[in-house]
Amino acid sequence: MTETPADREGFGALYAALTNKWGAQTVADFARTIENGDDAGNVETIAAFQVIDGKASGLLTHVSMMIAGLGICAPLLAQHRFEEIFIVAEIAAYLVIAVGCLRCLSVLHSRRKTVAGKISKLHMQRELIIRHELYRVCINSSIYLTIFVFLSLPFLLWWQ
Repeated sequence: MTETPADREGFGALYAALTNKWGAQTVADFARTIENGDDAGNVETIAAFQVIDGKASGLLTHVSMMIAGLGICAPLLAQHRFEEIFIVAEIAAYLVIAVGCLRCLSVLHSRRKTVAGKISKLHMQRELIIRHELYRVCINSSIYLTIFVFLSLPFLLWWQ
């Protein structure tokens, strides 16, 4: 049984809009694409993806809290244009880290598949390496930026 775009409309406008460009076979194979088979070689890889997802989620929570904290501190500390620019630059740096964390959480692209319809092992390995290194850069940047913010806020308070 294949699904048509008309069948998707019964699930709501959002589902229909998000799956508009999906073919019937893509919809039918979606669960298998995410599971990516049951062979033992993929179990460790999928577990590694889950570990990175968990770590990136935690880092994204920290980054979000820092952005919120800086947003609250901005009107209290920024009395001059320089101070406003300084705090906005710190928020922008956290936003770049947030984008990196979101990239670590992104779903594997289903376009790169083998003949059997599974995501190629090479693609999964490369994606895992990319996410690992991107997470490493994000966590290190977040640590240094948080230390910088921790030291700069008293300085901005003293500056006034």
